[in-house]
Amino acid sequence: MKNNIMKHLVTLLAIAALVILGVSSGTMQRQAEVEITWDEGLTSGVTRITNDKLFKNWVKASPDGTKLLYTEASKSGNWTVMYLRDANNPAKTPLIGEIAYSPSWYEDSTRFLYISYEGGSGRIVRSSVTGGGKTYISRTAIGDGDDTPIIREGMIVCTSWVNNQWQIVVVKENGTEPTFLGEGRSPSWHPTEDKIVFIKNTNEPGSSGGDIYEMNMTSGQITQIYSDPQGLCYSPSYSPDGRRILFAKETGVRRTGTVTTKTSSSTTRRAISYEAERTHVFVMNADGTNVSPISGGTGSVSSPCWGKDGEIFCLVRIAGQAREIYKLRIRD
Repeated sequence: MKNNIMKHLVTLLAIAALVILGVSSGTMQRQAEVEITWDEGLTSGVTRITNDKLFKNWVKASPDGTKLLYTEASKSGNWTVMYLRDANNPAKTPLIGEIAYSPSWYEDSTRFLYISYEGGSGRIVRSSVTGGGKTYISRTAIGDGDDTPIIREGMIVCTSWVNNQWQIVVVKENGTEPTFLGEGRSPSWHPTEDKIVFIKNTNEPGSSGGDIYEMNMTSGQITQIYSDPQGLCYSPSYSPDGRRILFAKETGVRRTGTVTTKTSSSTTRRAISYEAERTHVFVMNADGTNVSPISGGTGSVSSPCWGKDGEIFCLVRIAGQAREIYKLRIRD
C-alpha cells in the first residue's frame, strides 16, 4: 500500500534527479534545435519569468494575479514551496522547507494550502505568505495520502488515495465531514457555480492524466467534456470568469537525430526519425468545444494556471533543461 501512495512522489523525484544530474544519450545525437511555438492569433506578450535552471512544478498564480506559488526540487530531491512576491520578478522566497508540494491559494491571495509529506503520506496544511505558520487541515490523511487541495468558500476539494486509486474528496476547511465523490485526479472549482472540473482515467486509475470531466456538486451528475485517444490530459482549470478551461495534454512530436556506431576500424552515422512525447497547453470553451492549442513545438509546456485578465502562467522545458516559468496573455 505504501508503494502505491508514494508512486506519484517517487516519479517526480526521479524526474527531478534526471534534470539535476543530466542524462547521457549514449550513441544517439539529438538535434540541438529544440523550440516552443506559440499561437500568435491566440496569445501575446510571452515572457520568461525565471531562468535559474532548477526543476519546478505546480505553478499557481494568486487570485489577484500579482503573486506566484510553485515548488522547486533541491539537489537532495526534496520539494520546497517557493513564493514570488511579484509575479513579474524572479526574486523568490522559500516558504516551506520540508517535503511540500501542490500549493494553491485562498481567495484572499495571502493564505494558501499545500501537501506536507510526513510519515509516509501526504496531508493538507494551511499557511500564509505573511508568516502564518503551519495549520493542519487533516492531522492524518483523509485516505492513505492526500493531494491537490483547492479551496473555495470554505470547502476544499482534493484527491486522496483510497482502495488503490485516487478519489475526489470534498471536506470542510476544518477537516470535518469528508465526502468521497468517486475516482479522479486534479479537481478544480468553478469560480461561481457549484461544480468542478477534473481528470479521470478509466483505463489506468492510478494515472495523473486522463480525460476531462465536469461534476455538478448539487446533483452529482458527471459529464465527460473532452477526450483525446492520442494523448492524456492534465491539470484542467476554469478561467476566472468560468467561460473557458485551460489544460495540458500529451502530444506526439516528430524528432530527428543521428545514431553513431563505432567499431575498432570505422565509425558510421545514420540519420533517424522518431516520435517523442511532449506536453503542450490547450484552451477550450467550458462545454468542451473550440479546443485550441496555445503552445507547440519540440519542447514541452506544462502546469498551466490562470492569472488575472487573461494572463496565464506555465512551465516551459527546452532541450532537456529544467522547467522555467513563463507568462503570456490569451486574446479574448
